[in-house]
Amino acid sequence: MSEQRDCHVTLRNYRKDGSAFWNALYVAPVPDSEGRVTHFVGVLRDVSERQAYEERLAHNASHDALTGLVNRSLLEERLVHDFGMSQRQGRDMAVLFVDLDDFKPINDSLGHAVGDKVLIEVALRLASAMRPGDTLGRLGGDEFVVLMPDATQDELAAMAESLLQLVACPYSIDRHELHLSASIGIAIGNNTIVQPMELIQQADMAMYMAKQQGRNAYQWFTREITTRVNERLVMRNELQDAIDEQRLELYYQPLYDQAGDIVTVEALLRWNHPARGFVPPSEFIPLAEETGQIMAISRWVLERACLDLELLGARGHDGFKVAVNVSPLQFHRAGFLDTLRETLASTQLPASRLELELTEGVLLKDAEDAVDVLHDLRRMGIDVSIDDFGTGFSSLNYLKQLPISKVKIDRSFIKEVTHSADDASIVQAIISMAHHLGLTVVAEGIETEQQHRLLKGYGCELFQGYLLARPMPLEQLELLLRVGTELPSEMNQRD
Repeated sequence: MSEQRDCHVTLRNYRKDGSAFWNALYVAPVPDSEGRVTHFVGVLRDVSERQAYEERLAHNASHDALTGLVNRSLLEERLVHDFGMSQRQGRDMAVLFVDLDDFKPINDSLGHAVGDKVLIEVALRLASAMRPGDTLGRLGGDEFVVLMPDATQDELAAMAESLLQLVACPYSIDRHELHLSASIGIAIGNNTIVQPMELIQQADMAMYMAKQQGRNAYQWFTREITTRVNERLVMRNELQDAIDEQRLELYYQPLYDQAGDIVTVEALLRWNHPARGFVPPSEFIPLAEETGQIMAISRWVLERACLDLELLGARGHDGFKVAVNVSPLQFHRAGFLDTLRETLASTQLPASRLELELTEGVLLKDAEDAVDVLHDLRRMGIDVSIDDFGTGFSSLNYLKQLPISKVKIDRSFIKEVTHSADDASIVQAIISMAHHLGLTVVAEGIETEQQHRLLKGYGCELFQGYLLARPMPLEQLELLLRVGTELPSEMNQRD
């Protein structure tokens, strides 16, 4: 005789008012004295509370706790399902990667409670634009993903435009009026896609390109984007190797006064790649700023420049300063002044022989704090100059409050000063304004005798450019200082 066992099932029942509840039915056989089953006993229990709890657990495991949107796990499941369905039906499958622009400052300045409320509102707005069959999920932070099966390119473009507009509408959160924008990347599945998750990766890369192109925009994924992202990754790794192995170099370009004497040398970073040769600073410095590698580089540049100038001073060349460029990330980082003091102390370079060059953009962020730092630098005896002057905000009202010593006219104005009446007028206006504020004026990018003579006539005090001297290694700078004349052109190094 087969063994009889207890069994149970869970049943959905309904109350008189139509609401559902769950019962667990337990059934057990009852044998007689000889082991024969004579009847069964059933027990019915209300397990609605437990069933609701289990359903909540299942929902929480697949949905974002803050916004209620599907989370990464469920999003990936649906992507696999929708992608497979699209391939079987011969239709397109698209992914939109939505990333908020500059969301972090909201958390930093107003707190995470306000930031969370903004994210909830963003989720509601994005959800309002979804079509039947679309999936909206939150990957985490301020990243959202939209799955759009069977959508044309026109529909995808319209969706992206709609999402950008929805995000851009003002937010009223806890009496704060906030403004946001987003960057969106779009990837469309095709026959070359093997793994569905590639679509999210491609949409992510396209979103990154949208940010690089100014933000508050959308960008389609292309194979060229993959190439550029791969090249960026390779360069980042190679740059880190150069930092770790101390293969970066400093070149120095002199600044001359009207009498032809060197009064400052600007420290310029150079990366001599073993295979590519000299990599233009315009390529690797922005990358270093994006990745945070600029912090390690900046510390090395500051220390190396101070050591080199102290070395030259010990050899009798001490009548000039060294100018070091400061990145926005470095300037606004807590501990910047402490690092500066420690470097001067360890290298024994007098603060009066160090000059820092800042771009106007550095002063736009946290302007009041920036002015406080500038005052501290002045009290330390360190001069500050504004580089690329004329290309930023150039506010006269703001400029008069800055404790700086000089401005450097951007080379774009110098280049055409002898051919363009407009540029000549701008240069004269900058020089006149700076002099009225008690500032010294540097003309950078001097390449012709005509430019040199004209700017001398305008009253410019200092001059820098290829006509006078190219950037050079420390050994050549020392030779130049020793002979007191310009090096032969064949000894000059490339910029």
